[in-house]
Amino acid sequence: MSEPFLRIDRVSKHFGTFQAVQDVTLDIAKGEIFGLLGGSGCGKTTLLRMLAGFEEPTAGRIFLDGRDMAGVPPWERPVHMMFQSYALFPHMTVEKNIAYGLKHERALTRTQRADRVAEMLDLVQLTAFAGRKPHQISGGQRQRVALARALARQPKLLLLDEPLAALDKKLREHTQFELMSIQERTGVTFIVVTHDQEEAMTLSDRIAVMDRGQVMQVGTPTEIYEFPASRFVAGFIGSVNSFDATVLSRSADGLRLDVPALGGEVTARDVPAAVPGQGVTLAIRPEKLRITKDRPEGGNAVAGQVKDLAYFGKDSLYRIALPGALVQAHAVNARRGDEGARVADWDDTVWVAFDPSAAIVLVD
Repeated sequence: MSEPFLRIDRVSKHFGTFQAVQDVTLDIAKGEIFGLLGGSGCGKTTLLRMLAGFEEPTAGRIFLDGRDMAGVPPWERPVHMMFQSYALFPHMTVEKNIAYGLKHERALTRTQRADRVAEMLDLVQLTAFAGRKPHQISGGQRQRVALARALARQPKLLLLDEPLAALDKKLREHTQFELMSIQERTGVTFIVVTHDQEEAMTLSDRIAVMDRGQVMQVGTPTEIYEFPASRFVAGFIGSVNSFDATVLSRSADGLRLDVPALGGEVTARDVPAAVPGQGVTLAIRPEKLRITKDRPEGGNAVAGQVKDLAYFGKDSLYRIALPGALVQAHAVNARRGDEGARVADWDDTVWVAFDPSAAIVLVD
């Protein structure tokens, strides 16, 4: 097995008695877009600053492309960090902002610098805006200027700290795909710090979910979403309905659980770590629940009453009162003429059903 491009080996960072990062180990491949996802204060930005060289680890080591980064100052690392604010110079044009990153590249001639800037402008599709100043372009364009300036120095590793936080939702969604396209063309390894679950899921090849300075789970977006390792991860990534449950037995169909909030026995996907008599958490994503007016065939069905709903056009979000819980469920709106018809309305009695494969058993 080949050595990882970036190895973070048991890295910790303490500020006095406060443990900002605790014993983090990660292997990141060359050319990967790797997401560090977590809430405020989880340690993700501190970890990013240690990679950049702005902070020294209290313990552990960082290896980049086989080189130990211990004692290597920021300006000697093949790393560039793009800040949330973009840090553009308001008095400089787009072209000069990009060129500023090459100011200390003494190995380049003036012509080579100009060629590099032109290449970056073309890469981020801003050649026509080269003479404008930051206040004369949009937020998304400013983000691309900052990215071009970072890439102009041809770093091996680019660190992006909440890169899309300043953009509105529609522009942020568009810019996510632009970022992915630029990364694919350059082949530079990206590490993206974000608190936005959707952003991490869209951008990243793999994600590390962090909490209180620790990595709780590492995996692809699909693995993190469909197979969360803990109640924290299940709740942090997307929406989830969680219930206390007790393991009854194991069968060919999966685990049999007693779930009082769902009115009794249900069947869920098997988890080898679960044993009969053990208390576990049952987690079900809202889109995995089916809503019907008539009782469906098979098990894992419980009757409830619609308390609230939100109409989103192509689908609706329902809040349904079950015997011992209020659950959220998504349902695609049916087509009826030119209008989207909801599967149920306020105060309707409905059946909520789910497949065993959709029921996540968490053994924390």
